[in-house]
Formats: sequence, C-alpha cells, structure tokens
Amino acid sequence: MKCIAHLLGLTWECRDPESCTEDDSDGRSEPTLSDSVLGDSFVPDSETEEEGEVERQTYKDDSTLRDQQSTGRKRAARWYPLDDTKLCEWAGKKNCGGGKHPITGCVNNLQQARHHGPDKNTLNNEQGNVHRICHSCHNRWHTLNDPDYVWNDVYNPHSPVEAELDDFVKSEQFWEGRKVVKAKD
Repeated sequence: MKCIAHLLGLTWECRDPESCTEDDSDGRSEPTLSDSVLGDSFVPDSETEEEGEVERQTYKDDSTLRDQQSTGRKRAARWYPLDDTKLCEWAGKKNCGGGKHPITGCVNNLQQARHHGPDKNTLNNEQGNVHRICHSCHNRWHTLNDPDYVWNDVYNPHSPVEAELDDFVKSEQFWEGRKVVKAKD
C-alpha cells in the first residue's frame, strides 16, 4: 500500500519508502510512483497496455532536462530520504557545508531539509554533496553563502570536524540579532 505522499507524487515526503514498494498480492513487484514522478528525467521505454506497468526506464541526458533543479532535487529525495527521528548531519560539528563561509552546525536538531553543496548543483547527488540537515543549519549556510556565490567557482569542500563548546558559543554570539533568510533551495 502506498502512503499519501507517494499517491500525491510527493515522494520526498515519504517517511517509509520500503513499505511503499512492497509486492502486490499476486507476487509481482509493483512499480513505485517515485519512479514515475522524477519529472523530466523519467522516460518509460515501453508499457504493458493491459496492466499499465512500466517494464523498464531510462533517463534523459541531464543537459536536455527542462527543469534541472527540480529533477536533481527529486533524485536526491529518492536516494537520500529524510528521517525526522535522526539528528541533522551537521549537529555537533564545525566547518559544515563548505563553500566560501562554512558554518558551525546545530547542537541537536533533527533532519528537515536536503542541502546540495558546496557546489549548489542539484544534479550533483554524489555522496558527500547531499546533506540531510535541519532548517536552522540550512538557512544559516545560505544566509552567509548566497549573497556572494558565483556559479562554477571552486569553494572550500564540506569537511566537518567535531565542534567544541567554544565553537557553539561563538556561533550563537555571531547569529544573535542577525536576520537569517529562508533558504531558497
């Protein structure tokens, strides 16, 4: 049985993808709706007319996609599902996110968003470029890095290390009273 998120095509909101792809009662593997909502990247090669099942799929070349950002985000959602019971991947660390201005992460927030970075290329879904983080870390990183971000420039890599109490104190003092913008991506 599919969850509401899958039925609505919001696969990145699915909290339990494993249960949404169970076999049907006749033993055939049910095609997942997440396969069919990958935006422009999904191209069915053929369908069985009687049952409407996709037999196999191929992906268009990334350069031919109409909406690369959306497609990249949908792929990341499928490959890096959020778990709202797990800690933000930047929790307890400093030098998070890379880019021109890496940040000190939160103390113990839970996963709420996916961050592509430091290159901000949503089609780059390689391990280490997609981070499952909280909204606070996401918004703080974008607040510092978006104003002077230049596409295709080489920035510091994401290379977090454990933070000390002093790192958190300095970070919170820096952010106290500052306006944090909501991340656009």
